Amino acid sequence: MGSNAGFGAVVSYVVILGLLILGSRSFSPTFRRISYGIFVFITLSIFLLILGANFHYFSPSLAVLVMTWGMAVIAIFLFIVYLYFRKKKALPPSSEFFGVRKKPALDSEKGGSFMKSVESKEAALDPKEDSLSLLPTPDPFSLRTIFEKGFSVLLYGPTGSGKTFSIVIEHLQSLKNEGRIDQIVMIPCSDGMEDYDLLSKPIPIGPQEKMRMMMNLSREYSDVPLSVIAQTLGDWTRVEGPLKRVFRLAHEGERIAVVFDELNRASRAARNLILKAIDPVLEHYELHDFITGDVISVPLDRIQFCATSNIGASYSQTHDLDESLLDRFQSIVFVDYNTELEREIFKKQGLPPGIAQSIMNVAATLREAYKQGHLSAPLSTRHIKNWGQSILDGADPVSSARGLWLNRLISHDQHGYPDEEQLEAIEQVLEGAFRRPAPPRESPRKET
Repeated sequence: MGSNAGFGAVVSYVVILGLLILGSRSFSPTFRRISYGIFVFITLSIFLLILGANFHYFSPSLAVLVMTWGMAVIAIFLFIVYLYFRKKKALPPSSEFFGVRKKPALDSEKGGSFMKSVESKEAALDPKEDSLSLLPTPDPFSLRTIFEKGFSVLLYGPTGSGKTFSIVIEHLQSLKNEGRIDQIVMIPCSDGMEDYDLLSKPIPIGPQEKMRMMMNLSREYSDVPLSVIAQTLGDWTRVEGPLKRVFRLAHEGERIAVVFDELNRASRAARNLILKAIDPVLEHYELHDFITGDVISVPLDRIQFCATSNIGASYSQTHDLDESLLDRFQSIVFVDYNTELEREIFKKQGLPPGIAQSIMNVAATLREAYKQGHLSAPLSTRHIKNWGQSILDGADPVSSARGLWLNRLISHDQHGYPDEEQLEAIEQVLEGAFRRPAPPRESPRKET
């Protein structure tokens, strides 16, 4: 039994060593770190067991038995971890998902399988038969109706899809031009924005303004020394906050459209104040200013509330919007990337149609990769707009992609190193779209 257990221990140790080598050469930094840790732990455990057996703390057969079963269990666990990371990782560049092959036969008569894949994608992306037009982009006519009726509306979707300016501001500006509303007020939300910032926001007092205020107060309170007034006044004052200003103007008769940009970035206190403000009370909106005790009430047709939000686990510094807040919006619309809008952007830029189509091919592939969890961020409309402009200014398409957005899309380990497999896969996509071989890329660090 001892010899069989010893043979099993040796086999288990070799299996673990093989998994370590495989993970070091082929898979993610996370898997490599797990492999290193387990291998070092196993090696130290074997050393301690041998040392304990030599000093007769326990029998050699028991030490071999413990090593055998322990390494067998750890080898199985390590193999499961290996399979998990292999499935979770971005598909290697040779996979069908990216539609590419390593070292494609571009100079062959038929153009190689890679060329066929790219040509088929270009045919699918022809403007006359655009398969991407089937994506759930909002219907402009239904959105127009929503805004015309004055509904409170929340638009959500991936970052950089044009929710704020291409949809909300565009529709509201159209209503303003028609005389349906008088003002559009944009309120950018952030984690540092509290409820009192919406009511009255602090601003620094300049030297001249402070002196003017001190002189006015000294005339009103002539018996108070000027030094005491200066200390009491301080260096900051508060002015009317954006939400209170909206309610004041609406109370005075103006028709206001207010846009909370990235609402889910606002703090809990700010979101609670917004929830109460957009909740109708007897056919009126009411704003309770807890700082001054004022209550401002305005008719429902004087204010239209709009908001944008990025919803998803991949967005940092954001908060979930609870059901009570979502229930206050009369319309909630998902906004995906609008390929027709992106083509219009390229036309306005004057980008050649062939280059524009290649960019659309890359965007479609990488966005699908993001949806399936193979990339940490999508290629946004904002990204491809800047990319197209840089190409128009004379930049190389692949080089400008590396400088503008490539590292934004990939994941990084805890030490800040980029995911090499994802980098290589995106390089292959760029190679296919722009008909050029990807240059050899050196690893950012040495493998150990």
